[in-house]
Amino acid sequence: MKNTFVLLLTSAIITLGACRKEGPAGPAGKDGKDGNANVMAAKFTTMASTWKYPGHYALDYGNNQVKLHFSKYITKEIPEITKDVVDNGLVLVYMIPKGVHNWMPLPLSFQAASPSDVVHNFAYEYRQGTLTIHYYWTANTTGKLVPDGLETTLMPFYNFRYVIASGIMSEKLKESGVNLKDEQAVNRVLGGL
Repeated sequence: MKNTFVLLLTSAIITLGACRKEGPAGPAGKDGKDGNANVMAAKFTTMASTWKYPGHYALDYGNNQVKLHFSKYITKEIPEITKDVVDNGLVLVYMIPKGVHNWMPLPLSFQAASPSDVVHNFAYEYRQGTLTIHYYWTANTTGKLVPDGLETTLMPFYNFRYVIASGIMSEKLKESGVNLKDEQAVNRVLGGL
């Protein structure tokens, strides 16, 4: 009998404890700041052995004039370049050229000392899952031919950085009025979005 009484009392306490009444809902909190979860950035370094030849980079000169340039190229698999990024977002690429100490946006063209009769060009293209960077030569004066030798040109180490933004974030970047060619300005805006 004593055991039955203890059992009934324990059961009543558990039942009464489980029947709590919910209080009224609290006040709504402030809306939080939108994050930048739809943006990612990464760096990588290339070596001479990283570059392949021959590649082809098509450059649109306007007026339906497209010229195909032979190139040295690297292709990186980047799964963050999704179909949504290709269709609605953007990919920005920056590099630190040899002898320079700051990030510069691609496409990038410059005349260097060797070979002096060409303009050195870096450009990029992307597709779902991949980023390809091209290095190619163009003539430094109109009417000149591009010399041979690109295939055997030894490429130094280069540092590259890419920024990938989905459609939502690319629209916010565009609306911010940031200069997309200024890597530091892009970083400041992305940190503040």
